[in-house]
Amino acid sequence: MFWMCFTGSFLWYFVPNFIAPALSYIAILCYILPNNVIAHQLSDAYNGLGMLNFTLDWSTISSNMGSPIAYPWVMACNLFAGFVIVMWIITPIGYYSNTWGTGNLPIYTAHLFRANGSSYDIHQIMTPDQHLDLAKYAAYGPVRMTFQFAISYGIGFAAIITLLVYIGLHYGQEIYQRVRQSREMDEDIHMRLMRRYSEVPHWWYIALFAVTFTTSIIICEVYHMMPWYWVVVSTVVPLVFTIPIGIIQAISNQQPGLNVITEFIIGYGMPGNPIANVTFKVYGYITMTQALNLVSDLKLGHYMKIPPRHMFIVQLAGTLLASFIELAVAYWLMNTVKNICTPEGYPFTCISANTFYSASVLWGLIGPGKLFGTTSPYHPVLYLFFVGALLPVPVWYLQRRYPTSAWQYVNVPVAISIAGAMPPMPAASIVNWFIGCFVFNYLLHKYRNTWWQRYAFSLSAGLDSGLAISGIVQFGLFTKATMPAWWGSDTNHCKLAASGGFLNRPK
Repeated sequence: MFWMCFTGSFLWYFVPNFIAPALSYIAILCYILPNNVIAHQLSDAYNGLGMLNFTLDWSTISSNMGSPIAYPWVMACNLFAGFVIVMWIITPIGYYSNTWGTGNLPIYTAHLFRANGSSYDIHQIMTPDQHLDLAKYAAYGPVRMTFQFAISYGIGFAAIITLLVYIGLHYGQEIYQRVRQSREMDEDIHMRLMRRYSEVPHWWYIALFAVTFTTSIIICEVYHMMPWYWVVVSTVVPLVFTIPIGIIQAISNQQPGLNVITEFIIGYGMPGNPIANVTFKVYGYITMTQALNLVSDLKLGHYMKIPPRHMFIVQLAGTLLASFIELAVAYWLMNTVKNICTPEGYPFTCISANTFYSASVLWGLIGPGKLFGTTSPYHPVLYLFFVGALLPVPVWYLQRRYPTSAWQYVNVPVAISIAGAMPPMPAASIVNWFIGCFVFNYLLHKYRNTWWQRYAFSLSAGLDSGLAISGIVQFGLFTKATMPAWWGSDTNHCKLAASGGFLNRPK
């Protein structure tokens, strides 16, 4: 099964990736109404809401959310419900009612604009040392973003508070008991089998932390990235959130991000400094992500009976090796790919990097004080902090009051966590991901369970592996080659979605 899927995935990816890229996103509404701006906005994958947009490309399904086969069906339903509420209900209502004057902007993008709908040039508001110039900012005008981008930040505010309240209500007592019993609980068969190996000494972890923490402070101080005390704060943030987010990831395979809360903290602490903002964000957010990745790998090694010291050494070696390789590849791409991270550089459009850039401008250069201040049109989104604190309570009550009802399947943090990925995630990607999850983890899991247990994960691994190897081979073979222009080579049949808002649509 693995090799069949690997071979099929390897060969088929030549079609949507090189021969007919149009198969990656098939926007039905754009084909039916080729001159209708609203239809393009609703159906486009990248600058629209992904309605009636389907795919014949496994990379479209799995590249953003991961393989749908790895998600429990109930949690996939929570994710998709959150997506529908945010993207297909709240966003159209806010956008087409011209809330915050966003009707002359695209419906879905992470790019930044002026009030008249033109692109925002940050060089017009910066000092020579790349900080905010207040006089220039006042003269040039405030930054504007799409309704969906603004509301996604508000939902991000709600999500982080919802997470803490939800974990406290559902798992607070259990966490307390597990901490107390951690050294007294009975050992299961896995723990007894692992006792034959020497455990990793605590001083290994302490020494590694001391070295990396000290190095971080030195680098941030020497290169004026941010003061040493902000490095300390950035270390406390993942310390607080790793266990709550780890619980959500364990039951749903979905990891809520700390990007909004880290940007919010340093944005108020060091306004007008984009470098400090992104540095604090990386230390605060990615430290938590890497901690959970390490725990996940150690857990896998525990079940596979791999000696803990071997796991530690391999993890450390892999991290060091990847750091240098990824840095070298990034420099190589930036110096060899023309128009990288722009629409003209397709497929190297860097949608995640562009979102990261926009966040650095909003939270770092301009700062949340100006972005969400009382005079800003986006000020109301701050009230979603309070909404997030209240949101899990009625669901928790209904789950306790009616333990056998459908309420037991509702997971509020998982449902609203999807907003943190929108943007940069193409909207159609999650639509097709959910369809894949429905086929594999509902239909096949329910009606062909024996087949699912035997083959599902081999199929998923084969599709992912064939796709990855095919992508590497094609990059080497077709770096400078292009297909002749034909219908299937056009990657964007929804060109009107990115051309502006519905208020200034072309006649």
